Amino acid sequence: MAHRDIIAIGASNGGIEALKELASALPHEFPASVFVVQHLGPGSPGLLGQILARETSLPTFAPQDGATIEPGRIYVAPPDRHMLLERGRVRIVRGPKENRHRPAIDPLFRSAAWAYGPRVIGVVLTGELDDGTAGLWAIKTCGGVSVVQDPDDAIAQSMPRNALAHNDVDYCVALADLGTLLTRLVAEELPVDEAPGVPDTVRTEVDFAAMNGRMEDMGKLGTVSSFTCPTCRGALWELTSEGLLHYRCHTGHAFAPESLVAEQSVAMENALYSALRVVEEKSAVLRRLGAGALPNASFSLREYQDRATDLDATAKVLRGLLSGDRS
Repeated sequence: MAHRDIIAIGASNGGIEALKELASALPHEFPASVFVVQHLGPGSPGLLGQILARETSLPTFAPQDGATIEPGRIYVAPPDRHMLLERGRVRIVRGPKENRHRPAIDPLFRSAAWAYGPRVIGVVLTGELDDGTAGLWAIKTCGGVSVVQDPDDAIAQSMPRNALAHNDVDYCVALADLGTLLTRLVAEELPVDEAPGVPDTVRTEVDFAAMNGRMEDMGKLGTVSSFTCPTCRGALWELTSEGLLHYRCHTGHAFAPESLVAEQSVAMENALYSALRVVEEKSAVLRRLGAGALPNASFSLREYQDRATDLDATAKVLRGLLSGDRS
């Protein structure tokens, strides 16, 4: 009989402490392979594997691309790389960011669901926004088990809350109980008939994470929206799976709703700073031209100054928007 022997775990804010506690709770002869994505900045030194290795007797490391999947090991996604699963091996790829992150949780979860179906246990821990929500749906849809840390027990609540709000989650537990739950779940035998098919959309989205997606594949996932990708400015497709909404552009950037709003806020701020720069530079140029205006110049000194003063007013509005001052 088969067992649940693939555990995919995602964490963000507060995740390192949560992962340390969970790693310490796993028994020495743990029969499953554990895969961990913790949101990391691209400049992170990549020490998470070493940190977790101090908490557990299980071999814990950041794998190389193509590493063999073996039981009783903890595989940690390296900085600025997605960790994906194929049958029997790990893929480490620099695919497009998802939910503003690389590594991201959804690519790991989807690839695990595609490769291993009902053998997968997906776990969403503490974190902000909504990475992991769509990936947990993929795991559950492909026959796996979904587990979420109790939001009231999490340092950052929104990631587990979103996972609970948009999924039919099997278990919602406190962190202190998670090690015991996982130990029990991996020991249970899987019924032979518990193996639903893998939706084509899951495989297609895994291809995009691995940089193998094509523009013509987008039609398999959803419909073109009126929005543009805030990262690359390409068109965004709207994807809806059993009421679970998310977005993806044809280059591969993907967003759950809250992550999309957060990235749009960054894009809006950048646009306002660009506008402020242009406005203030034009005001300075007009004053410079006015100071050296000749009798036959296009505008008089007063006209140059008036136009510059108008731009100063515009610059003040832009600075107010950027500082949050609405007065």
